[in-house]
Amino acid sequence: MNTIAVLMGGISPERYVSFRSGWAVANALSEHGYHVLRIDPACGSDGLIDTLPPIQNAPPTVEELAQFDPRRYIECVTSLPLRHCDLVVNMLHGPYGEDGTIQTLLELCAIPYAGSNATASRLAMDKARAKLLFAATGIPTPAWVTVERGTELTTEFLDDLRQQFSRGLVVKPNRGGSTVGLHIVTTGNFDDLENALMDAWRYDDVALVEAYIPGRELTVAVLNESALPIVEIVPYNGFYDYAHKYTTGMSDYVVPAELDDALAEFISMLALSAHRVLGCRGITRTDFRLDEDGQAWCLEVNTIPGMTETSLVPKAAAAAGISFRELCLQLIEP
Repeated sequence: MNTIAVLMGGISPERYVSFRSGWAVANALSEHGYHVLRIDPACGSDGLIDTLPPIQNAPPTVEELAQFDPRRYIECVTSLPLRHCDLVVNMLHGPYGEDGTIQTLLELCAIPYAGSNATASRLAMDKARAKLLFAATGIPTPAWVTVERGTELTTEFLDDLRQQFSRGLVVKPNRGGSTVGLHIVTTGNFDDLENALMDAWRYDDVALVEAYIPGRELTVAVLNESALPIVEIVPYNGFYDYAHKYTTGMSDYVVPAELDDALAEFISMLALSAHRVLGCRGITRTDFRLDEDGQAWCLEVNTIPGMTETSLVPKAAAAAGISFRELCLQLIEP
């Protein structure tokens, strides 16, 4: 294997995070001696980049993203640099990169790539469908409903949602990530709920409304069919939103999480089960909430978890004695 193309950037709300992840992975693979191409498919056949673009602290707006044409992805995949590479490492977070779109294009062009295939990526990105599989296979997941864009948000409708989720609810785009468009609503104010739905619809046609689970925030990375040490996330204030995820010093992390051995083993088993039921391969990260009664609730599986300096998978790998360089090597040589 001589040439590896690392895809980064893209046209999702996680564009800036993707640049950070992709750049870090590309640098690590270069240090291993590989010839690495850094490619932003949002630029089509002109996607080769040699410097890290400016990274903003906030995600790109919907208006900024609307300037990109998704058809440039086809140009990118059929361009000579990508067609002549030996392997693609996809670090495109969010829609068009994590939802099976780029994977399908790569498969159609017979270009080998690391990580989960198109089917698994599509299932994992569609949170509601993934939760159906979790529930069907005995993986505990919070109760949920979906609300399609255009639904009339009458007082009766909003009141019904509040009654279904009386302890509070989480509203987020059904196919999104990095908590972009996510809101936790624990008040009885209908305006708060309506605004949360409207914001989720800015990023997806379907909003997922899920029961809020008070408790601890845990995540489990699975690397080539083995669970890494569990990470507990402790944001200093508020919840683990975009700023807390990607701003150094805004959250604390306990690795491995302070859990009794039996509970830690059980949660790791749930992460492996979620990884497998979706048909994932390579590396994933599964997010959980642990309630006051010690019950773990599976929220979602990320098929392209972040690989930035503040990301969770590198922290879990380090606790298992795996350096960042070795982790990146295992992405391509399991």
